[in-house]
Amino acid sequence: MPTLVQPDRSDLVRRWWLPLCLLLFFVFGLFTSSSIKATETAKQEKLVLLIRELRNDAGDMVPIRDEIRQLLNYFEHQLQIKFEIRRYPWTRLLINARAGEGIVFGLSKNRERLQTYQFSEAIYANYVWLVTRSDATFTYNSMLDLKGKTVGIIRGTSYGDEFDSQRNVLFQVEEDIGSHGARLKKLINKRMDVMIFGDRRAQADEVEQLLLRILRKESSTTDKTVEQGFKVLSKPMLVDELHFAAVGSQYEEWIRKLNAAILLGRKSGEISRILISDK
Repeated sequence: MPTLVQPDRSDLVRRWWLPLCLLLFFVFGLFTSSSIKATETAKQEKLVLLIRELRNDAGDMVPIRDEIRQLLNYFEHQLQIKFEIRRYPWTRLLINARAGEGIVFGLSKNRERLQTYQFSEAIYANYVWLVTRSDATFTYNSMLDLKGKTVGIIRGTSYGDEFDSQRNVLFQVEEDIGSHGARLKKLINKRMDVMIFGDRRAQADEVEQLLLRILRKESSTTDKTVEQGFKVLSKPMLVDELHFAAVGSQYEEWIRKLNAAILLGRKSGEISRILISDK
């Protein structure tokens, strides 16, 4: 009978050792990579961000505009955080901010707020436009040109110390909800003489086209009377800088980090590119 040759155990070990090591290394790599990603996700901090809500004629909340979403994405990436966005009517938003609920996005400065809030660097400038009926336009040069008029603003909004000091003194203020479509209809129906509208666009004709788009998006039917019945005055009332702002020492470090991101975005031009992309 032929002699059976027993396999050399050391040879078997050598034959399978390298593939086994490679397999174990691969599995360990997958596990480590997954663990790192899970850890990074777990470590990503959340920051409550308070943003004013706008509603259409039907009462449905209007989505945050695309360029603002992109701007918030930029800050999330720079700070390695995730914003927990909470939207409220403007008056309630300010009440919640003063209670320390979160950081406000898009707040302008005035004397009263400077006593309470800590502000970041300016994110961008908002032009504050005056919108009138097409048959009731006037030339605006100063606040005196609003004398005796009823001026429509979003409830709780401030347009600087001079405006605030003259409201219901030099002119009357009509406060209402944030729906721009509904406010335009109030203007056309002569429930106000002037509607204030803030936007980063610096040309009146661009603002008129924007308001038309907003009106058509917010309204279920096309109303030619409204579409042709308003006019944006050629000179803005003021240029209003918007900031992140918060109340409470727990937000001091976040404001510092946001400042660094704002300054970096200015220097690189990234913030301007995001805002210009929607024009």
